Amino acid sequence: MIQGSEVDRVLAQHIARLRVSLQNASGDSEGPEEGSDAWLLLEALIGDDDPTLFARFEQSGHWLAKQGGKLDVRLQALQRYVDALALELQDLFKQVPVASEEERPRLLVEATSRLFQVQSGAMLALTRGYQSAIDQVTLERNSLAKQIEQRFLALQRINGVSNSTMDLDQTLEVITKVVAEEMKADLCTIFFYDELQRMLTLRATNGPRPLGGMHFTLRLGEGYSGWVADKGRPLLVRDALSDHHFASEVRTYNTDYHGLMAIPIIFFGTTERLIGVISVQSTEMRDFSNAERDFVEVVAGIVAINIENGRLYEQTDEQLRRKVHELATMHRVSSIIASTLNLDEVLQIIATQAVHLSGAERSCIFELDQEKHLLHIVAHYGLNSAMIEGLQLEVGQCCAGRSVQTGRPSMAVDCFQNDEHCFISPDPGVSSEIHSVLCVPLQVKRKVLGCICIYSSHRHSLSHEQMQLVITFANEAAIAIENARLYEETRRGLELKSILLRELHHRVKNNLATVGGILSLQRRRTKSPEVRYTLSESVNRVQGLAATHDLLAHEDVSEAKVEDIARKIVGVANANLRPPEKHITFEVEPCPIVIPSRAVTILALVLNEMVSNAIKHGMVGLKEGTVTIRGREEDGMVIVQVIDMGTKLKQLEPGEEESSEGLGLSLIKNLIGDLGGRFALWRDGNVGRTVAEVRFPLARNRSQVSGGHGAVQGLPAPE
Repeated sequence: MIQGSEVDRVLAQHIARLRVSLQNASGDSEGPEEGSDAWLLLEALIGDDDPTLFARFEQSGHWLAKQGGKLDVRLQALQRYVDALALELQDLFKQVPVASEEERPRLLVEATSRLFQVQSGAMLALTRGYQSAIDQVTLERNSLAKQIEQRFLALQRINGVSNSTMDLDQTLEVITKVVAEEMKADLCTIFFYDELQRMLTLRATNGPRPLGGMHFTLRLGEGYSGWVADKGRPLLVRDALSDHHFASEVRTYNTDYHGLMAIPIIFFGTTERLIGVISVQSTEMRDFSNAERDFVEVVAGIVAINIENGRLYEQTDEQLRRKVHELATMHRVSSIIASTLNLDEVLQIIATQAVHLSGAERSCIFELDQEKHLLHIVAHYGLNSAMIEGLQLEVGQCCAGRSVQTGRPSMAVDCFQNDEHCFISPDPGVSSEIHSVLCVPLQVKRKVLGCICIYSSHRHSLSHEQMQLVITFANEAAIAIENARLYEETRRGLELKSILLRELHHRVKNNLATVGGILSLQRRRTKSPEVRYTLSESVNRVQGLAATHDLLAHEDVSEAKVEDIARKIVGVANANLRPPEKHITFEVEPCPIVIPSRAVTILALVLNEMVSNAIKHGMVGLKEGTVTIRGREEDGMVIVQVIDMGTKLKQLEPGEEESSEGLGLSLIKNLIGDLGGRFALWRDGNVGRTVAEVRFPLARNRSQVSGGHGAVQGLPAPE
């Protein structure tokens, strides 16, 4: 049997050949490169007992994971090398001389087995190294995620106390404690900067205080806190005591602190403003990381915003309250304008609130008569009603008239004595108390509708903010006047259109009545019973339409109740179609459902046909009976039923659609289909009656009435 040393000898003799096969498998022009997977694989195969070979495979897998490589790609490459070597071994051991031919297969099997063992060990080492790196990365990521979560919670705590009702000193004390705990530091301090004195004053600390206590101060540039405040950038020092410039501040504490990180607290607004310095220190020498610096910088930003917000609140608290009051008043006035069309009420509210918010004493609102070019007062506050009753100003006269003429606001002081056209001058009681006036034109789309005037007892012009308030009220007044005018014009237009539509319905009714009269004359002249009946049905249909238009001429021109339509149709059908020898009782049940005019016309025609069928077929073999019309709404559908005493349904023959009865059913189906509805006819065995039913969607707005369906051929289009 061939010994392993023989396999080693053969492999060692042909190592160059094996390298060429690996080179071809990798596609490289040279190689395999030392340390590569192919090189390590070949070294292990030719009998190298170096125990670090598989360790190097493991290191290679570890490095692969660190670089973000893919393990399956490496394993596939390793498999290609093994396949190439296996083929090469087959060719090799076919050619090498052996003691006997029987030993050749065993030699090949031993070499191939060694190759596969090396492959297995290499793949296992690669996978182990790759997985160990993945586990390490996962552990690091979990640790980092936990650290980020902890710092996020710390920032939440800091942000929470910053936005709480806690006073500033307590807030800063909590912040220093949270920062020290999160950074695992021994000391955290916060200094505030005084711009006037150019000094830093200690405001908060989590641990021992310096020798000066909470009144400890530093000049700009003094110590590490002064250095950071002066330079405006962070300072990270492994050992602050080793630097004499920084050691002076460190030695103010009874404890020696070495590790130091100091961050400036800067508010980045329209201009940068230094708020102070926050410092973190440790008793041990320490190199603070960038992540730790970023955390403290975020805390510094929160402190800066909190301090700036407090400063702005103190400076603008009264102004904000005034603005809130002004906005609330403006909102209230706007709401009144939107909720009422009572122009007098709206203008009076505007005149009153304009005085209160501007700090003046009196006001008045003039409206412009566009035709006469005259101004008259429509609302006022603080003026004598008797003085302004019937008052009219020409455009260009007085401050109000000049403001309307120019279309621009104007302010004047003590103008009453010099202006002969001023309407206040004749009243010495008012003119002696008034010294300044502001007039603002009321404009809508560059159209001047009048002006609002504000009168004050102060001998100075109103401020810019006061003027803006009055301009806002002027805009509100202009909108109110324009809305009132538009409403009145719209109301008159609607009334005119309503009258015209009623007249139209009335004339259509008269024309239909004329057509019905002509058909009635023709009916009386004809001798054919079939023609006479056909003409009777036509007369009934025409008079039904006439009754519908009569209903629309007297009710709302755009809609009608189902109950009223049914009563009109029953009256016409009873007069035209009821046989004289039969006694028929018509019952119309209450139905307050309102439908639009287009549906009114179609429902009238459909009901006319249904009632006609009930009279013709429901009273067969009966001298008296009842026809009931019933309507209701169900799931957005209008359902109208005509119920008669009929005992069986009429079965139509194949050609009967052309008869008068066939025409009626065809009309019903086509017309109700135009409304998006359907027709049904059945025998109700429980009560022994025949029910004819139509149902169609209830249109609740104009778009539903006219959308999706055109007019029925031969019928009027929707109004």
